[in-house]
Amino acid sequence: MRDLYQTKFRLKADTWIYVPSEAGRVRGKEIKTAIEGRWKCPGNFYHLLDGGHVAAARRHRDAPYVASLDLRRFFDQVTRSKVHRALKRLGLPQPDAWAAACDSTVDKSPPQHRYSIPFGFVQSPLIASLVFAQSRLGKAIGALRGRGIEVTVYVDDITLSGESLAHLADGMDNLRSAAAASGFCFNEEKTRPPAAQTVGFNIEFGSGKMALVAERLAQFAAALETGSLEQIEGILGYIRSVSVDQHSELMGVDG
Repeated sequence: MRDLYQTKFRLKADTWIYVPSEAGRVRGKEIKTAIEGRWKCPGNFYHLLDGGHVAAARRHRDAPYVASLDLRRFFDQVTRSKVHRALKRLGLPQPDAWAAACDSTVDKSPPQHRYSIPFGFVQSPLIASLVFAQSRLGKAIGALRGRGIEVTVYVDDITLSGESLAHLADGMDNLRSAAAASGFCFNEEKTRPPAAQTVGFNIEFGSGKMALVAERLAQFAAALETGSLEQIEGILGYIRSVSVDQHSELMGVDG
């Protein structure tokens, strides 16, 4: 690493956030700009699109059946070699692609030299998405969409929906095979098999329903008691974007 981060801190037991230096931020923006000039993200990668996870959930709201998969430690699986290959495919000259890959990855287990993209770098979400889209897993997702199965991606969360339980189950098997071929793996503990509804991002959705789960709604209700005016407006706006009915109920308004 070329001294492109100034410190790191632990977010969870096994997750570190790397805080880029000023030089790291400048370099990250350069790499991000270079990618954006050559690549447009898929229309179902909602972490890079307006509306975010709420818009992703809304895509599946009216589907009869919904399922989801979670990539295990996604950023750790986006290695320096994968980044290098992805940037070369994008058209960057070999030296530039290698330099960008080196400046976008860190050794998370020194001195084992296991370089992968970190949380915290400016370019990390875009690079992860590029590698994902170019992989067999990304192409398998595109193929499922061509067969009438809706698929959305939000960082490491993949949600599928469709008209048939059997088709969704088959689609999930296809994605598992493609993930293995791509050097990715899913967290089966977080897998949600096809059902009438699923829960993601603290939102329950499917079969015509979309609403915040009770625990999250209660947390928001408590926050409204102590929040600033700006915070209250933000919370209410978010709740309304998920469910007009829950917003009305919280405000004590009929309809």
